[in-house]
Amino acid sequence: MMVDAELSVELLDDALNAAQDGIFIYRKDSTILYANEASFNLCGIPRDMFKARRWTWRELQQAGFFYGEAALDALKSGQRVSTEFVNHLGIHLLCTATPILDKEGEVCRVVTNVRDITSLFELQNELREKRAQLTSLRKELVRRQGIADKRFVHAGPRMRRIVETIDRVAPTDVSVLLLGDSGVGKSELAERIHRKSGRAAQKLVVVNCGAIPPSLCEAEFFGYEKGAFTGAERARNGLFEEANGGTLILDEIGELPLPIQVKLLRVLQEGKLKRLGSQKEISVNVRIVAATNQNIREKVRKGEFREDLYHRINVITLVIPPLRERPEDVPHLLTYFLSRANAKYGQNKTMSPALVSRLEPYDWPGNSREMEHLIERMVVLSTTDEMGCEYLPEDFQKGAQDDEAPLLPLAEACAQAEKDLLIRAKVRLGSTRRMAEALKVSHVTIARKLHEYGIE
Repeated sequence: MMVDAELSVELLDDALNAAQDGIFIYRKDSTILYANEASFNLCGIPRDMFKARRWTWRELQQAGFFYGEAALDALKSGQRVSTEFVNHLGIHLLCTATPILDKEGEVCRVVTNVRDITSLFELQNELREKRAQLTSLRKELVRRQGIADKRFVHAGPRMRRIVETIDRVAPTDVSVLLLGDSGVGKSELAERIHRKSGRAAQKLVVVNCGAIPPSLCEAEFFGYEKGAFTGAERARNGLFEEANGGTLILDEIGELPLPIQVKLLRVLQEGKLKRLGSQKEISVNVRIVAATNQNIREKVRKGEFREDLYHRINVITLVIPPLRERPEDVPHLLTYFLSRANAKYGQNKTMSPALVSRLEPYDWPGNSREMEHLIERMVVLSTTDEMGCEYLPEDFQKGAQDDEAPLLPLAEACAQAEKDLLIRAKVRLGSTRRMAEALKVSHVTIARKLHEYGIE
């Protein structure tokens, strides 16, 4: 090391005294060989103490000036040691002790740097508190919103007219039929009808008609008495009784078997039902909101859906356009689903400009449901605060190299592949019954898997 001749001891002392950090130099016996001005100020040590004699580290600790044992640990271990503490002046200090070795490799001196990190510590605490408050607020918002959390996000004039129509008919008791592809938001609009109706304080019951095996439809809709059939060990309310006074949403109504359609029509016309195994009539007052992704008129023409039931449920019919026909809604939906995923998992993720540019022009064949699951997947898998295109699944990674994709544990990758397959099948086929046929598994397996992955 070259030392300039002009660099005198006096100049070095002036330079060290000008430093904002406290600097102590210790001998091997832990006596203090040197201390600069900042050391006295930060540690609250009277300067006169050092005029009388040399002090050891332990003596200053016992006098209440030092905390932690960074200097002694560095002397013993020969390694750099850092510790944080708050001294008697209330100053939060970071103390870093660095050993100096002689030619034999033995510790001969220790230089300790003492830095005031009070403002940094306070800023970290404030940031930690703000993050905790933000997470708490998000969770509280999700809890308070409940069903309202699943609001229908829209921006374009076409959807605005549909929502305005829903808000006009919601206070009445007319039946509403919602038509549209899977994932366009029929369920959210159906729930909006309930929230804005006079029945909002009553129960909302949602049933996926395609998920109920034909043999169980009557028992599910109308309930049964004890002993009505093998396994009926106690009486049970049906869906209509559960929704009495409130709203019953019949999703995928096009999947209802013809025999149950007859009995459903009677309940809608007369407001009365009989449980399985009972002759007693029960009066019910339920508003019906139906939804389907099928061409219900074509099913009526083919005799697969009763015309009288069709006319009963479609007093008001609304056709929800797919997302590819309303691109103006895409940026708003991206923001909304990202906010929901962040709140759900306690994150604060953002999307990079490149990721937004990749997602906005996409035609979204699975509509808003596909978008929701995609964003939730990225929030869970991403390891950075700003999510980039690297977290997109293979369908979006056109031209990307396989070795650039993040590697997942095999079990997690298999589960994600299974979930993606179920989402695609749900979007394409809609009905769980048709999904079971296409995927060569039982109807029960499909229903269980959809519930397991939270696919609606």
